[in-house]
Amino acid sequence: MLAAMHGDGALILLIFAAGLLGFATERIRHDLVALMMLAASVILGLVPAKDAFSGFGDTAVITVAAVMVLSAAVSRSGLLERLLRPLQPLLGAEVGIAAIYATLCGTASTVMNNVGALALLLPAALASCRAARVSPSRVLMPMAFASLLGGLVTLIGTPPNILLARLRSEYGGTAFAMFDFTWVGLPLAVVGIIMTILLVRLLPERAERGEEPLKFRIADYLFELRVPAGISADLTVERLAATLPGDDRLEVHAIDRGGVLVTAPRPTRRLLPGDIVQVEGRAPVVEQAIARWGLQLAGESADDVLEGAFAEFVVTDGSALVNNTGASALLARDGVALVAVSRRGKAIAEALAMQAPEAGDVLLLQLPADRVPAVAEAMGLLPLADRPLNLATSPRDLLPALALVAAIAAAAFGLAELSLTLLLGVLALALTGRLQGDAYRDIDWPVILLLAALIPVAKAFGASSAADSIAGLLSGLGQGQPAWLLVAAALAATMAVTPFLNNAAAVLIMGPIAAQAGIEAGVSVDAMLMAVGVGASCDFLTPIGHQSNVLVWGPGGYQFGDYARIGAPISLMVLLLGTPLIVWAWG
Repeated sequence: MLAAMHGDGALILLIFAAGLLGFATERIRHDLVALMMLAASVILGLVPAKDAFSGFGDTAVITVAAVMVLSAAVSRSGLLERLLRPLQPLLGAEVGIAAIYATLCGTASTVMNNVGALALLLPAALASCRAARVSPSRVLMPMAFASLLGGLVTLIGTPPNILLARLRSEYGGTAFAMFDFTWVGLPLAVVGIIMTILLVRLLPERAERGEEPLKFRIADYLFELRVPAGISADLTVERLAATLPGDDRLEVHAIDRGGVLVTAPRPTRRLLPGDIVQVEGRAPVVEQAIARWGLQLAGESADDVLEGAFAEFVVTDGSALVNNTGASALLARDGVALVAVSRRGKAIAEALAMQAPEAGDVLLLQLPADRVPAVAEAMGLLPLADRPLNLATSPRDLLPALALVAAIAAAAFGLAELSLTLLLGVLALALTGRLQGDAYRDIDWPVILLLAALIPVAKAFGASSAADSIAGLLSGLGQGQPAWLLVAAALAATMAVTPFLNNAAAVLIMGPIAAQAGIEAGVSVDAMLMAVGVGASCDFLTPIGHQSNVLVWGPGGYQFGDYARIGAPISLMVLLLGTPLIVWAWG
């Protein structure tokens, strides 16, 4: 295959191989990997310098950004939360909670950013789980999967669909319309959501049930406690660990005494005034220990006594705290104390000052209650605290939803391009004062940068001999075979690479290959592109392939392998049902 490539093909293939390695290892942010691929392509002459920034003005990028702004405005309006009011009587059982929230997530994701729809409903779902004494691990994953499935239904449900519409126009057709995806996406979404609800019993009960002093408990946290003056002279490591009778103990990891760290201290070691004790345990047990022994939560310094309320937050992909070893200090500069960290339902046995949070971690912060929204927005965190439902929705609160519906309708009836109608919707909300705060913060800029950088690189790849060679190999395998076999291969291949890529990157990489393979094998380009789109949006096997999966990783207390429990049957369904649907609708 390499022998058949020209020099440009070999170079662009090397750039894509390096990019795939960067995406898969996640040592470098995805947007930076994409920018590095763009820079290399320009330097090597594969992308003309004048076209280097053409992606920033691409209609697909504009459409994605506008959808993000409108989705955020709809989220803040409280309209979706209002729908929960008549459903409250059904939120008393595990299956009912999973069914309602999964359905709402899936429905909202058809016209909203799927991550935004999930983030909007996540706190309410946690509150319903506490009230019904249901483990959140039985509810949150179905919600995440439903948000992915709902995105399949319309053009704006997920960024890959918008990119596919653009790719289709490059291969001689018109761009996909708003509801072209519905023929395939709607049946897959309906069947998939039903499956998630029926399969919830396969999920573990790792997250805790019931109501506790703090708003939500996942598992053990790591805390740092300071021993004040006047402490009981007989307080030892063992007595602190056994604060409560029974098996609900604290684990004492280390003692910081005057800058000297004592790890794995003996049970008989006495605790002295000024000691900083690192303990692992459930938050209620720690609270009991603080009350019983007169201990204090330790801040950044020995003189810093924490003030404010406790609140829990999920770290999102775009948070400034991700992989930041100065996260504790960064929060402290904003008047926020990092009290504890939980990762996948387990405490992290490191000093809080050295923590480098990861996406999906749950942070226990101490801060004034009225600062929660501002801190969440500034730091890229998702608060897990209860939010009052906005049941008194006014006509003005309906404007964001009306603007979104009007933009969709105008595009569906061919009055204007979708990118233009969505921008007009954003402008209408801005002029009526419905864009609260800074609308630019509603845009996921790493995603925008990734798309803008990869679009010209993907064009160069699609026009190179590398794409022709790979497509020729695939089409050769499909020669003389029924069309559905090549469609199934494109769908399966895209689903296989998506866990290691951003889903938008998967479309830009796999789309040209699949389209060219379809041309050479005599299979409909539309069918091949639709297979890539479905595959790129259906990552149910890992927590890292899509941000929706990451968001529920920590709050649900899931382990990596838990996703395949219900993800594998759903992935198989997508392959077995999606292939004939695609061939029927687009073959």
